[in-house]
Amino acid sequence: MPVAIARPQLRQVVALLVAACALAAGGGIYWFHRTHSAALPSNLVLLLPTSNASVVYIDVDAMRRSGILNLVAGSKAVEDADYRQFVKETKFDYRQDLDAIAAAFKDGKVYLALRGRFHWKDLKDYAGRQGGSCHGDFCVVAGSQPNRRISFYPLQHDVMAMAISPDDFAAYQITSASKKLALAPPQEPVWAIIPAGALQKMDDLPAAAKAYMPALQGAEQIVFSIGVDPAQQLQLGVHVTCRDATAASALLTQFEATTNALRQVLSKVNRKPDPDDLSGVLVAGTFHRSERQVYGAWPIPRAFVQAITGGAY
Repeated sequence: MPVAIARPQLRQVVALLVAACALAAGGGIYWFHRTHSAALPSNLVLLLPTSNASVVYIDVDAMRRSGILNLVAGSKAVEDADYRQFVKETKFDYRQDLDAIAAAFKDGKVYLALRGRFHWKDLKDYAGRQGGSCHGDFCVVAGSQPNRRISFYPLQHDVMAMAISPDDFAAYQITSASKKLALAPPQEPVWAIIPAGALQKMDDLPAAAKAYMPALQGAEQIVFSIGVDPAQQLQLGVHVTCRDATAASALLTQFEATTNALRQVLSKVNRKPDPDDLSGVLVAGTFHRSERQVYGAWPIPRAFVQAITGGAY
C-alpha cells in the first residue's frame, strides 16, 4: 500500500519548496492558520526521530486550497494505472485526503508522519494483497528494492506513521513520546531543517546552488523556508545559525562573494539573469547578519515557478 502512496512523491522536495511559494499567487495569500493545537507543524514533526536528520514539513492542505497542489502534481488523467488502482482499492487519494507531511531523512532511511483521512481496513487489506503482512494495526510491505521495507501503522486516527528502511519495524521509531524540537518552527507552510553534514551528500544539486554549499559546512543549523516579502513577492529564505559572531560574519562575506561571482559569470558570457533559470533566482539574493545568525532571501519570479512546474498560475 504505501508503495503507491509514495509513488507520486509530490515531485521532488526542492520543487515543492519552490512551488509552494505560489501560495501567494494571484494577490491572495492563503496563510497557514494554526487554529487547533493538533494541527501545529511541531506536533507532527515531534513524532519523528529528528536527531541528526534532515526534516521537511509541507502543509499539503494549504497547497490544495491555493490550487497549487494540482499544478505540482499534474493532471489526474496522466496518473499511472497502478496509482489509480491503489486509489480505487484503498479509498485514499493524496490530492484530497492528505493534509500535511512531516518527514525525516536520516542515514538513507525515511520516516514520515502523514496527517489526513485514512480508511485503515482498506489500507491493511491492500497491503496483504501486495504480499505484505499485518500484525494488528502494524503492516509491512516490500518496497521497490530488496533492502527497502515499508512499514506503517495508525499513530492516531488521522495520523499515519510510515518508514522506508531495511528494518521491518522502523515505523515504531515514530511515536507520540514526549520530545522537544530544537527550534520554533517557521511560520511558512513549507520549510526544511538541514544538518550541515547532509549538504555534503547532495550531489544532485544544480551547479549554481552547489556554489553556496562550501560556505555552509561549518554552520550549526540551516533552515530553509518559503514565504513572501512585504511587497508580496514570492521568496525563498535561509536562516543559518553559526557557532559565533565571527563565523557568521565570515559566512555573510562568503554568501555575498558567491553571489557576486555568479553575477560576473553571467556578465562575462553576455547573459542577463533569466527568471526562468535557477541562476536568475540566485543572483538576486540579499543577505544580512545579526550576531551569530545569517539570513538570506531570494525573490522567486512567477516565471521560475512556471518553469519548474510546467504550468501557469
